[in-house]
Amino acid sequence: MKKIMTIAAMLAAVMVSFSSCKKDEKPQGGGNTVVTCPDCGQPEDDCTCNDYVQAITIDGNFDDWAAVTPAVATCNPDAKYTALTTLKAYMDDFYVFLYVEFDEDEIVDRAWTPFHVYMNADNSDATGGFGDQWSDANAEFMFETAIFGSDAFTTWDAALFKWWGDVGGSGWLWTEGSVAGFEHSSDDNWGALLGEGSGITMGAGNGNAFEISILKEMVLGAEFAETIGVGVDIQQSWSSVGVLPNAAVTDDNTNGLAPKLVVNLAK
Repeated sequence: MKKIMTIAAMLAAVMVSFSSCKKDEKPQGGGNTVVTCPDCGQPEDDCTCNDYVQAITIDGNFDDWAAVTPAVATCNPDAKYTALTTLKAYMDDFYVFLYVEFDEDEIVDRAWTPFHVYMNADNSDATGGFGDQWSDANAEFMFETAIFGSDAFTTWDAALFKWWGDVGGSGWLWTEGSVAGFEHSSDDNWGALLGEGSGITMGAGNGNAFEISILKEMVLGAEFAETIGVGVDIQQSWSSVGVLPNAAVTDDNTNGLAPKLVVNLAK
């Protein structure tokens, strides 16, 4: 009960931070929402912040990506996992936006198709881990839900997990950790900071492409730097078949690991 109340209090604080100066709704992943004075904390008449217009509308129409300059990773043809062909990422003060393309011939099981986003939010190798799929083991946060369910694109309303293993470590060690009042229990290595349906993310797809928004204010315990790292994977039957960024498999790099995509805050 205490954990549930703690989460409720933190979500309430997030809502206040987006509405302190004007009674606009907090920004959502699907729509060009105008947000005024999201966190200045001043009375409405004293607001001096600029209006914010969401750059990417999460609707499965990808034309608006042409108006931004994203970081881009493309699949190395000699990589171990090749089902993901393109990753684009764009970050502003409020959101991280992602766009992916996949090889439809490799994504055949669409009953429940897991898709993960791994994030190094603080741009530091002194926190985080998960060296299983990227050469830099520094992901503090992981977002998880399915990109397809019952053969249809989902809204990708993901759960949020935090790395609790050793810094720079490997393995599937995603659970509550020790952030925002939570303490990891050694007999429980799986538990979300925010569950599916929390509204922290939103997604929409069309054809062989999918786009996602991640609301930064709701990433509990995160301290976003102006540069972050992002990696994504897609699975079939809970086994990865596509990872980006990736690299060619060689004698010195038998798993074809590459560092996560570097994403800079848009100015």
